[in-house]
Amino acid sequence: MTIAPTPSAPASVPAPDPPRDGAHDFDFLHGSWRIHNRKLLRPLTGSADWYEFEGRSVERSLWDGQGNLEEYEATLPDGTRLRGLALRLYDPKARRWTIHWSNSASGTLDPAMYGTFRDGVGTFYSHEDYQGRMILVRFLWTAAGGDAARWEQSFSADGGRSWESNWVMEFTRDAAPAARRCGGVVELRRYRLHPGRRDELIDLFDRELVEPQEAAGMTVVAQFRDVDDPDAFVWLRGFPDVRARAAALGAFYDGPVWKAHRAAANATMVSSDDVRVLRPARPGSGVPVGDRAPRGASTLPGGLVAATIYTLASGHEAEFSSFFAREVEPLLAASGAPPVAVLETEPSENAFPRLPVREGERAFVWLARFDNAAAYERHRTALAAEPRWTRETRAALERRLAAPAEVWRLTPTARSRAVR
Repeated sequence: MTIAPTPSAPASVPAPDPPRDGAHDFDFLHGSWRIHNRKLLRPLTGSADWYEFEGRSVERSLWDGQGNLEEYEATLPDGTRLRGLALRLYDPKARRWTIHWSNSASGTLDPAMYGTFRDGVGTFYSHEDYQGRMILVRFLWTAAGGDAARWEQSFSADGGRSWESNWVMEFTRDAAPAARRCGGVVELRRYRLHPGRRDELIDLFDRELVEPQEAAGMTVVAQFRDVDDPDAFVWLRGFPDVRARAAALGAFYDGPVWKAHRAAANATMVSSDDVRVLRPARPGSGVPVGDRAPRGASTLPGGLVAATIYTLASGHEAEFSSFFAREVEPLLAASGAPPVAVLETEPSENAFPRLPVREGERAFVWLARFDNAAAYERHRTALAAEPRWTRETRAALERRLAAPAEVWRLTPTARSRAVR
């Protein structure tokens, strides 16, 4: 799983051909996994400096187990997002597997690794041009029961006489299927309304505008009343990616439903341009998407969602996500506010300029759900009493911000999807 492309494995690379059918050797890997990564900083230099980071993967079976597809995501300590894809195929005639790897930086499939499983261990080889010299690359795959697995990459610069391990992944199976999340681009929209007209807009929105937006290719994730601002309407909608966002918005705002209702909707608004375009700050941290009540529903779902918004100071954008996960998030969880979503500014240019968005700033947003306002206050009290927060972490956080944190206390509308 090297980042650099690898040429095809030559005939001299070991590739055992045992007389057994190995078409189901990778069945242990199907499903969703959390991955702890350890990676050598400078391979083949004598360095002993390793760094660690977390990732996730989803492994899907193909052709009744004769192939599988892995989607891998991780965030490196410097904030870089690593997204990869592995395609594994079993050749029944040669009785061996091939592994093709790609990453989002290249967008192309690397040539194959070749290998087989023996005694529960999969061994795969390839040659690689690594920093101007040809080396051997080896993958080792092992299963540790049904809920754990291990992958290791090693390099050899002496033709396979000695090997240096440089990347280890420890896989732990997700205990339960992950909640469906909005994992692409998310708009966090806050509208300023004319006094007393919020419920009028919510009634129109929930009755007429939800399904048509989703039919145009977006997900209406959640709609909220701001507890502390009676003239604010807050909502979230998601898209697969930046390009899909532009296409979906064009389809909806040029379509007949918006033309029929835009005058009534706009009449309730003072402004609608307080919009942040966000993306998950790390793999698996998008907004969880629950069920929605049908048209005509009037029962409020209950609960309270706190949205905390940090505007980052210049120079802290790349490392803030790692800082938050390492220093802040454990204290939030311990005080009763584990984040259910962690988002950051999507840096791409606004591809649909007819709808203005906030630009020229980098935001970091986390959401937490509480049973009620009292539970939120218990969290605040517990966090304020935490010595590590008051002595160290709060100051370290504030040094990384360009402005004081904003906190919005939000209650869902009757047709808001559950933010679980």
